[in-house]
Amino acid sequence: MHSNMNTLFQNMLEYFAVDPQKTSVDELFTDLSNFRAMFVQAVKENGRRREAEEKQRRARAAKEKAEREKQERQQRKKRLLEVNAEKDETGVMDSLLEALQSGAAFRDRRKRAPRPRDEATQMVSQRPVLKDCNHGKEKQTENISPVCVLGSSPHSSFVINTAI
Repeated sequence: MHSNMNTLFQNMLEYFAVDPQKTSVDELFTDLSNFRAMFVQAVKENGRRREAEEKQRRARAAKEKAEREKQERQQRKKRLLEVNAEKDETGVMDSLLEALQSGAAFRDRRKRAPRPRDEATQMVSQRPVLKDCNHGKEKQTENISPVCVLGSSPHSSFVINTAI
């Protein structure tokens, strides 16, 4: 067994062109182990680099495609919005209908931002306002007091008689 291992070791030294006088068994296997670990690490790094390059290539292609589509949309919009300069009005209705159906006539509008509402205005508009009113009646009974209730809008005012 020992002689078999020794001959295999000598064959490995000869195969890898290593001097058998300067290299021990431990050194050879340590070098082989280090080589394997570094090789596996290099393969992983190459895979990550390849993935990153592929990702950049896809992002670049998507950006170019989006730019081309944007230019095409702008050109289509210009063509649709150009009502022939020579006053040739054939197909105007067709092009307008196409613009409406495709939505090209509405695309470049910005969305309206909601207006900030004042908190004091919101609180007042949510609660009805109560105030005393007489409506021209001088004499009232002891237990009833007329009260005007004004809603959140001037059109929603009405009168409620309540007991005191």
